[in-house]
Amino acid sequence: MQGVWKSGTALRVGKKRAMTESERLSHDWFPKPLPDNVEIGAGSWLYSAFAFLHYRSLRPCGVRIGHDTGIYNGTFFDLGACGEVVIGDHCTLVGAIIATNRRVSIADYVFIAHEVTIADDFVACPPTDSGQANRLAAETCVSIGRGAWIGARAVLLSGAHIGPGAIVGAGCVVSTDVPACSVVAGNPARIIEKPPVKT
Repeated sequence: MQGVWKSGTALRVGKKRAMTESERLSHDWFPKPLPDNVEIGAGSWLYSAFAFLHYRSLRPCGVRIGHDTGIYNGTFFDLGACGEVVIGDHCTLVGAIIATNRRVSIADYVFIAHEVTIADDFVACPPTDSGQANRLAAETCVSIGRGAWIGARAVLLSGAHIGPGAIVGAGCVVSTDVPACSVVAGNPARIIEKPPVKT
């Protein structure tokens, strides 16, 4: 396989690997190849290299996408030089914007709905810092636990750590911890439902 990568098929034969500079998505209308420091797992789908229009990560692996994960239309990775995004297996991102110069961690089985913004700053614009990406380890600014759901147009800011199985309501603004299996809503986010207490 040379030059063209077919989402969901070409990488099924092996483990995750970095794309080469010359590789392009077979279905892509955007004339540029994927960045060479992006890893996409077997069976995963990426709508277009256009997702990396504002991508500036200098990390050895700036974006790592697990297997059988869908990255759909309108999702953008607006990463600065130190930015890093790790997405687990069996996830769905539908039009999310990730704007960071730090680390965003998304565990397995996460669903992120339309127009969600994940950012390390309230301004949420593409970072322009050309600092030394390998000088310091990327600090995690946002993490989303296994099986969490993030509702449409939610905003996750630096300090948002969404617990496993938690649900973030549509339009919610989160900048703190959300306990596992709880439901939050509002601006700022408030817990509206807690998991039952085992006795």
